[in-house]
Amino acid sequence: MRVRSQVGMACLVLLQLSGCAWSLVEDGRIREGAFAEIVARTAAARGDPRPEHVDVRVVSQDELPALLRESVLHHRTPEEVARYQARLVAVGVWPPERDLVEDSLAVGRDEFAGFYVPESRVLYVVDGIRVPFTVRFVSALLGRDLMREVVLSHEVVHLLQHRDEPELFDAIRWLDQDDATGAVQAAFEGDAMRYGFAAVLADSGGSLPDPEELRRDLEAEVQAKEKGALGEAPALLRLTLTLPYTRGYPLALTEGRKLLEDPPATTEQVLHADRRHAEFAVADLAPLESALPAGCQSLGQNTLGELGIWVLFQDLGGAAVSEAASDGWDGDRYLAARCGDRFAFVWWTAWDSESDALEFADAYAEIAAAVQDRVGFAAPPRVQRDGAHVVVASDPLAPLVPLVDQRARRARIATLAALRAHFGLAPDVQPN
Repeated sequence: MRVRSQVGMACLVLLQLSGCAWSLVEDGRIREGAFAEIVARTAAARGDPRPEHVDVRVVSQDELPALLRESVLHHRTPEEVARYQARLVAVGVWPPERDLVEDSLAVGRDEFAGFYVPESRVLYVVDGIRVPFTVRFVSALLGRDLMREVVLSHEVVHLLQHRDEPELFDAIRWLDQDDATGAVQAAFEGDAMRYGFAAVLADSGGSLPDPEELRRDLEAEVQAKEKGALGEAPALLRLTLTLPYTRGYPLALTEGRKLLEDPPATTEQVLHADRRHAEFAVADLAPLESALPAGCQSLGQNTLGELGIWVLFQDLGGAAVSEAASDGWDGDRYLAARCGDRFAFVWWTAWDSESDALEFADAYAEIAAAVQDRVGFAAPPRVQRDGAHVVVASDPLAPLVPLVDQRARRARIATLAALRAHFGLAPDVQPN
């Protein structure tokens, strides 16, 4: 009798998991009453006034790329995006045969369960995504659509962030400050993780997920994907997808609402708890543009940061050199150019100590030939160290190396506001 009862219960559960569990989506729309409760719980968890109206829409995975493309190009022309990609190619962090936008859209289609579009202030939840068995199982038992609750609560937090910190959203659109953009993104996602989870758990009394366990689970999931858009994506996308979530979440747990009031300005401040407010060096290389050799046209500047340098070495040098080469970062800036039919760059880096600079210089020498092959340089980039500074340059920009010290506008800063001031980034200015 007991065996039959257990079998009967198992059948009921399996029936629920096959499609009979309660869903937040009905006839292609989010249930209004249930969503209103999610919005109220999320605003309360974050200590915010409840928004009067939230526009939420259900879309399919196939609709995602067009929506994401529209958002990406809302503040940027195709020419600006092309120049941005060219800078990444020139320094070797992006393979020239791949299209940055198309690869990003493909990953978004496969991996995004929901997203918030600041331009229209619309929340989207994706229908038809694969939900893990354990989530479906618990959802069926509780009579809740837990996956969508988590997604919607997370995206509602983004809407609240945008309402509270509109100028901060400008920073994630900068195209010549990748390091700062990555740091701000981690603050946004960490804040959304903390208060999104808190909203879902509000009625259960459950505790927030452990950040280290969450990091291990998310990173393991990404590493296990050998196929599909993410598994086949270049390292810059594949290795950085989870960082804003896994590294921003512990910051949000520690700092709460103060995280967005004083957000990190570098990925170093995100990656290392003891360097959360550490000073770093900045250098504006714009004065070097007038000294570019004949036939070279500037593609603009960018900053890789500790995370970007780690990705470069992980991609072309492997795990053995990646961490040693990036730890001890104290600042960097590169100027890229197109010289005839070839790319070129000059890259200034600063390090906490001479030994850190030496580790970077030695590690870069190991991957210089790989950078040459990827970008198509006539010769490997040259490395020149002076104390705790290292300058890397490819021909024909090597003659600019001595000018870095003479002309670059340099400073030591610690905050996003100071970074904005140094580079003249007004809130309504979109660098390209």
